[in-house]
Amino acid sequence: MKLSNALAPDRIELNLSSTVRNEVIKEMIALMNRSMTLSDPDVLFRRILDQEAIKTSGVDRGVAIPHARSDDIDGVVVALGISRPGLDFQSLDGQPVHLIFLILSSEAAMPAYMSVLSRTARIFHRPEMAQKVLDASSPDEIIALIRDQEPI
Repeated sequence: MKLSNALAPDRIELNLSSTVRNEVIKEMIALMNRSMTLSDPDVLFRRILDQEAIKTSGVDRGVAIPHARSDDIDGVVVALGISRPGLDFQSLDGQPVHLIFLILSSEAAMPAYMSVLSRTARIFHRPEMAQKVLDASSPDEIIALIRDQEPI
């Protein structure tokens, strides 16, 4: 599954208001909840924090990819939040995070989930891609940028 197919304009926030990792995760879950009905956002939040306790989702180059699986989700869905000033996500490279991709999937969608997770990391391993997203002026422009960079 492609990242550009899992994203939707109504799940992209160009200016996150939170400045602390856990609050950003809550804000991202709320963003997702506006787009689709999540039966228990608090359970998703705890699952994500459990993952964060094992290994940070702050990969590198200003990108974090918090993720969780739940049978509340149909397939794989992604939300993107942008922190213009950057925030501490305890990233592997120690740098602030500007792009937060929240990936949620059903338990049954493991292959698609892994595909979206790996595609996100691969696309945003190039620092110029993160800058292009930061410079974008609309959710539709961001999805087009990702689509153009995504392998077939």
